Amino acid sequence: MERYTLRMCTRTVVCGLALLGLGGAARAADVTVQPAAGSSFVVTDNTGASPRLKVQESGQVLLSGLPTAPVQTNALCFGAGGVLGGCALTPGGSGFTDNGDGTVTDNTTGLMWEKKTPNVPVGAAVFCTAATCPDPHDVNNLYTWSSSGTAADGTAFTLFLEQVNGRLCATATCPKLGGHSDWRLPLLSELQTIVDLTATGCGTGSPCINSTFGPTVPYFYWSASTNASFPILAWSVNFTSGFSGFSVKTDGFYVRAVRGGL
Repeated sequence: MERYTLRMCTRTVVCGLALLGLGGAARAADVTVQPAAGSSFVVTDNTGASPRLKVQESGQVLLSGLPTAPVQTNALCFGAGGVLGGCALTPGGSGFTDNGDGTVTDNTTGLMWEKKTPNVPVGAAVFCTAATCPDPHDVNNLYTWSSSGTAADGTAFTLFLEQVNGRLCATATCPKLGGHSDWRLPLLSELQTIVDLTATGCGTGSPCINSTFGPTVPYFYWSASTNASFPILAWSVNFTSGFSGFSVKTDGFYVRAVRGGL
C-alpha cells in the first residue's frame, strides 16, 4: 500500500511531499513542486493509471481518486493555521445555492447550511431559553456549548438543535429545517469553509461571510470541536475577522447549523 505524507501546500503552490514506502523500499526527501500556470501536481498509484492526489495551481487539493473519500471532502484546501478543510469560494455567490427553504447549499463541499431568518436584522443579543428564543433561526440568539462544563449539554444542543430538527417546538416557527432532522453543529474545519475574507466590510465591522447566508453577527460562532488538550474549551470562528480560537464552553456564542459530510 502506498503511503503519502503531505508536508505543505500553499496557494503559491510550493509543495513539499515526502513519499514513504513507495515500492516497499524507495525513499525521497521533501520535493518542491512549482507547476506551470494552469497545470497541477498529481500523485498516482504505482501503475501510473489511477490518480491518488492532485494539487492544483490554485492551491486546491483533490482526493477524487480515492474511492472511499466522501463527496463532501473531495475538494480541500489549507486554511488559516495550516488547517486542511473545504476551499474558500470566490466571493459573489456562484459557489452557493439558496434553496429557498431556509437552507443554503455549498456547491464545493456539498454541505447544507442553515440560513438565518432574513427579515430579522442584527440587533441586541439574546441568551436563549425556550421562552426567550421561540425562533431558532433568529440571528441574535446566543447559546452555550455546555452547561456542566465539558459535556455537549448546553443550549446549543438541548435547545437550538432540538428546535432546528423539529423535536422541541412550542410554536410553528421551527418545523424540521428544510424537511431534514439531521442538523448538527459544524466541525471547526467545516465552519472555516464559509469564512469569506473578501466579503465587503470584512474586518471593518461587517461579517466575513457570503451574503447568501442571510444576516450574520460579526462575532464568535460555536463549532462542535472540543479543544483536545483542554476539554472545558471548544473551538469557534470569529466572523469579524475570520480567525479561529477557543473559549470556555459555558460562554454564550452564536450558532449556525449544518448537515451532510462526516
